[in-house]
Amino acid sequence: MISLKVDQSGDLVFAGGEMVTIEGPEELAQCCRLGIGTNKNEWFLNPDMGINFKLFLGKEIDEAQMRDELTAGLLQESRIQSVENVEFTINRKSRTMLVTFTATGINGETIQEGVEIGAG
Repeated sequence: MISLKVDQSGDLVFAGGEMVTIEGPEELAQCCRLGIGTNKNEWFLNPDMGINFKLFLGKEIDEAQMRDELTAGLLQESRIQSVENVEFTINRKSRTMLVTFTATGINGETIQEGVEIGAG
């Protein structure tokens, strides 16, 4: 699949005045990043897409529940066969979380990616 490339802030990437496209593992990783960076019910065209950000709020968070929600969010991408690893680092001062994951696509390719989820 070929998609338009977006940066970490969700903006389209341009090079030489043209929109940049991506495909292969980079495109699959981007789709996963967008999925777990989206709050459920946020996108009106697909309210089931994304993860429940409420599980990540508050002082008494359940890390196992957070990891399960992130894994479920990654598996929403139909081209992901399995999720091998999900790790996160919480920065309470900036109210952000860096999520890194390793997943295997249905074609057997392994992707490793990270996404920052913020209160912003």
